[in-house]
Amino acid sequence: AVWLKEVSPTDEKTEESKKMKILLISGHGAGDPGVVSGAYREADETRAMTNLLAQALAGVCDVTIYPTDRNAYDDYKKGTLAAVAGFPAYDYVLEVHFNAFQASDADGKTKGVECYVTTSEAGVGVEEAICREVSALGLTNRGVKRKNWSVIQTAKTAGVSSALLEVRFLDDPDDMAVYTKDKAAVAAAVARGI
Repeated sequence: AVWLKEVSPTDEKTEESKKMKILLISGHGAGDPGVVSGAYREADETRAMTNLLAQALAGVCDVTIYPTDRNAYDDYKKGTLAAVAGFPAYDYVLEVHFNAFQASDADGKTKGVECYVTTSEAGVGVEEAICREVSALGLTNRGVKRKNWSVIQTAKTAGVSSALLEVRFLDDPDDMAVYTKDKAAVAAAVARGI
């Protein structure tokens, strides 16, 4: 015999409330372009990636995007970041950036993806998974590093696990070729890692 459980509306609410609550923060913006390389501006790319990531996580996680007309780092400097973000309402915070080092020509080698967590973050399993999934698309895996970047440190101080993702190097043509080929695939890879 097969027993089926009838799901009531209250059970559905309970399942909905069990979803991981994630805050996505787009780096730069509000007058700060971030890295600019050719036609690419980091602030534009972080917003595009954050939107694609929210779509990729829809239905699996409860996703909120930090107001895109704001700059979280500026809010940090003004002392308003914690109030605007409401960090305690989330299970995880991911701040999205694009890296830059030194503009280079295409040489067939990617510079890659990396994540940062704070020095007080206990585990890095999620961030290792993000790097592994994104690097599988053809990027170098630069791994997980520890640094108390202002925004993720503020989230961690509020008791929330957080990370800063450097999706790839905006000033490397090889990295950008992988990224522009299919941005949604990159977002899906990040979502799988989470």
